[in-house]
Amino acid sequence: MSEPEPEKPGGSAKERTGSAVLAPERREEIQKHIRDLLSDDYHVRAQSISELGKYGQEAAEALVHALLRRKPDHPHALANFSDALAEIGKPSLNVILHALNHIAEVRRCEDVYLLESFVDLLGVLHDRRAAGPLLEQLAKLNRAIRRNHDRTLVHCCEAAKVRIHRILIELGEKGGVDDLLEMLGDGRRRVRDGVVDALTRAGDRRALVPLVRLYDIEEHVSFSGAQFIKEAIREIARREHVAPDDKMFRDLAPSERAALERVFPKSRGAKH
Repeated sequence: MSEPEPEKPGGSAKERTGSAVLAPERREEIQKHIRDLLSDDYHVRAQSISELGKYGQEAAEALVHALLRRKPDHPHALANFSDALAEIGKPSLNVILHALNHIAEVRRCEDVYLLESFVDLLGVLHDRRAAGPLLEQLAKLNRAIRRNHDRTLVHCCEAAKVRIHRILIELGEKGGVDDLLEMLGDGRRRVRDGVVDALTRAGDRRALVPLVRLYDIEEHVSFSGAQFIKEAIREIARREHVAPDDKMFRDLAPSERAALERVFPKSRGAKH
């Protein structure tokens, strides 16, 4: 990345403020507002979020430091801290990117929740500089999935991957599409929520044959799910200029070809 590495949480306040006299007071104000994020009073929390937004990167560093090192166990801490970082906005970008490096490996669901929180913030900031680090998180989550037999952790990791894919697509980054296609598989088994939607947004023609197979399965399980897949197939085919007589469909089984004809019942391009 061309951006300079952000200061680590707890870095020199003098360097950031230019005033050794005011720096301790400034740090204490930030810490007070961070403590108030855990208040039971909604108005106190809201005021703290608003105030922290005025301190920019310095507050972002302190918030991330609290999340990574102290790991607050308050039930709403993660959401409240994330709201404060969102309020800070762009000045928190480098801090969040740096923080992702501190989650070296995903070993617990709590690691996934923290990673997801940072990922969601990157989605809000919508900065192309986040694309590379987001791809790195996919690799991190894939490693966790491969080495774990804990179904709950695997479920959390897969859900986090879907969220990352959505953000990558919104950023115009295509580097994660192969991973998304792996999540879809060959279409012979149902996939988790969000995968089809992400593929529709990505618009990759390689998804069409698996989606036709998936449609054939989903018709017997969920009418609304089947309709969603049908619309996904039509949207991708439209964007990628794929007709139902395209050679990519030649190896479909008879039942799958019948499903394709149900997706395109009035296609003018079909050959008989």
